[in-house]
Amino acid sequence: MIRDYEHIIIKECGEPLVNLKAYGFVLEPMYFKNNIADRTAMYLRESAAKKLLEVQKSLGDHKIKIWDGWRDYKTQKILYDTLHDKLKKLNPTWNDEQLKDRTLTFVSDPYNPKKIPLHLTGGAVDLTLVDQDGQELNMGGEFDHFSDEDAALYYENHPELDQKIRANRKLLREAMVTGGFRFDQYEWWHFDYGNQIWALERQKPFAIYGLAEIK
Repeated sequence: MIRDYEHIIIKECGEPLVNLKAYGFVLEPMYFKNNIADRTAMYLRESAAKKLLEVQKSLGDHKIKIWDGWRDYKTQKILYDTLHDKLKKLNPTWNDEQLKDRTLTFVSDPYNPKKIPLHLTGGAVDLTLVDQDGQELNMGGEFDHFSDEDAALYYENHPELDQKIRANRKLLREAMVTGGFRFDQYEWWHFDYGNQIWALERQKPFAIYGLAEIK
């Protein structure tokens, strides 16, 4: 599991956050709908948004549906604390280290001043695909379910399971990787561009996105 990416150099490119409303994606701001985030508007860095648009063009009749992009610290803290508390209730015998380890599998730590959570860079995005009728493709798991089955390659590692789900995840993953994004090992819906974990996994000399804020 790659978690230690804070040593990667950031050469901030200065790209602005752009409102995704103008890009033709299907937008469903899940954290606003769930009373976690304050904004309905969704943002990514400009180049990440443009690359995502090229990915969508490559998918033919399918369209990209975005659930989350850039986050502020408040939202990140709520997500981290909520998952940590949920895991604590479900696993009363776990110690603090076990709880933190499992929480960090799915949500970046907002309390570590040395590390920038991925979504706070504007280079991380959570998404899926929809068909011509606007129906989500079956990916075998709901957004933010946070289970072992949500691992990107879970269906590749379990060939006895639904082949259509495996094909749908592969379609999304390969389109995004071809488009320059990094896919996440533990969340089939999460992809990165420009940030430190992207630079580390794609063997780039440095990251181009650090902490981003709406101006």
